[in-house]
Amino acid sequence: MDPIITNTILIAAIAFFAALAQAATGFGFAIIALPFLLLVMGNLGAVGLTIILNLLVSLVLVPGLWRQAPRGPLTRLCVGSLLGFPIGLLIFQQASLEWVRLAVGLIILFFALWLVVQTRRVFAKPGGQPARPLFEVLTGILSGAMTTALAMPGPAVMLYLSASGMTKAPLRACMLCLFTLSYGAALALQAAAGAISFQIWQAAALAALPTILGAAVGHRIAGKLNETVFRTLVLAILLATGAFTTILAILAW
Repeated sequence: MDPIITNTILIAAIAFFAALAQAATGFGFAIIALPFLLLVMGNLGAVGLTIILNLLVSLVLVPGLWRQAPRGPLTRLCVGSLLGFPIGLLIFQQASLEWVRLAVGLIILFFALWLVVQTRRVFAKPGGQPARPLFEVLTGILSGAMTTALAMPGPAVMLYLSASGMTKAPLRACMLCLFTLSYGAALALQAAAGAISFQIWQAAALAALPTILGAAVGHRIAGKLNETVFRTLVLAILLATGAFTTILAILAW
């Protein structure tokens, strides 16, 4: 089979399953898609493609979810993200493919293991923990930097909100609303910096339909996940993808 056709099929399949996970749990698109897109595409254009497709998922889902998002935490996370975007863009412009792969894997594993520890301490307490404005802004800064550097705003926010005891519905809504801002801003910044090529837009157009279908399927699955299954699925996604990406990056050196 022609390599171009093979790559197109692979990108479409990656987009579908990543969108499904994102819609079902509120995060996971970049964590699933980016390592495999880096492998298939072989260049940092995978970051731009991940940003475009993740923004598409958020735009599809947010209209039906934004009322469930807690306004205080969401606002502070958004403010922090705006401060973090330029930092991440500077990192991206200096990064190599090998370092990005290794950073992605290690960051995912770190957040997965830390979430395991935090989940043992706080598990879906009614009403969650008291708001911590400073921590929410700092989490937003880290999330924003990771958005423009790695197309990955989710791990930092998922860790903080899960550790705070926020339950599934508001957590999922908060994440997806934040992603709309994060990926919209990241796309604008990377496009302005000349990091989004015509080939990336072509790939995004071809993967748009599988992405939307995956989001629709994941949204239907979300309503059937209880808190235990939800958190188990989140940890499984983090651990499996983080381990795969880290091993792949080490072998490539």
